[in-house]
Amino acid sequence: MWFRIARVASVLYAQAMAVPQEVIDALSAAGRPVVIGHINPDIDAMGAMLGLSRALPGEAAVTFGNRPLGPRPAAMLRWADCRPADAQRVRQADLAVVVDTANVGRINVQGGWETLADLRVINIDHHVSNERFGRHNWVEPGTSSTCELICRLIIAAGWPLDPTTATLLYAGIHADTCGFSLPTSAEAFEAAVALVRAGAKPAAVGQSLWRSQRPQEFALLRTVYQNTRTTPDGGIAYSSLSLAEIEAAGCTPADVDDQVAIPRSLAGIRMAALLSEAEPGVVRINLRGEEGTPVLPLAAQLGGGGHPYSAGVRMRGPLTEVVERFLGHATEYLHSRPGEHGKGATP
Repeated sequence: MWFRIARVASVLYAQAMAVPQEVIDALSAAGRPVVIGHINPDIDAMGAMLGLSRALPGEAAVTFGNRPLGPRPAAMLRWADCRPADAQRVRQADLAVVVDTANVGRINVQGGWETLADLRVINIDHHVSNERFGRHNWVEPGTSSTCELICRLIIAAGWPLDPTTATLLYAGIHADTCGFSLPTSAEAFEAAVALVRAGAKPAAVGQSLWRSQRPQEFALLRTVYQNTRTTPDGGIAYSSLSLAEIEAAGCTPADVDDQVAIPRSLAGIRMAALLSEAEPGVVRINLRGEEGTPVLPLAAQLGGGGHPYSAGVRMRGPLTEVVERFLGHATEYLHSRPGEHGKGATP
């Protein structure tokens, strides 16, 4: 059953009416748009790509380049009953929509940015570091997720919102707010409510994305727990995973992401980090900050990006060396912000 939102909570409705009209017009006029996200898409990127492609009036396609998807993004692909577009379909597109992607180097399409050179590009994102590379750029860094933006877009355009689309978008909001546990706006909650009213299934999201560990992933969790440490002052909790440890668990680097929740669960910390070898000589760092300690400035200092309290970095070098370098930078960063509280501290 199709569901159209005629009116939702007042704040969300007002925000929907502020969606740039040129974005709505361009998307409405496109006959064969292609929707693209970032390399190694997370749940927000997947929800935005799949949700938007289902709602667009044209014959929309979604592409993921030629890299394998992790287990949770792959599960979302099955929800949407979506077959990714091949390179020929991308070349036939009359419009490209790039979502949740801060810069052209992260665009997940075979051939990279050059593939889109002859297309009008719409850039929809919530990263503060977005480089405004599209012909039309709708970037709102204060928004919880790109899925929240897509929710507002669908409402503003009057496109149909079915339960599957609503579930995909809800999953993205839930994931990018870490289950609404990061600083979360009333607008994000209102978008989630609107999506549930449209048929989104929060229980299914929780079961499929957070309570469906394969035995290999469970083994990886055990290693993350074993490797978790804190800095002497207790401000940073961190864990590390070598490529050998990832493979010994029966996993790949694509399976490493949300396990940063393990060091983050320690009381009293201000920052959590998970450092994992993405490939020999390249270490991926997942960062989380507690309220009052944003991690985006630290990530940017190290060449990464992301959101205020959830960010990422890639650093080169042996894992043990990168851990030492990172902790040096992170400790210095925390010492430069002495007045803030960690988890469990009195405000």
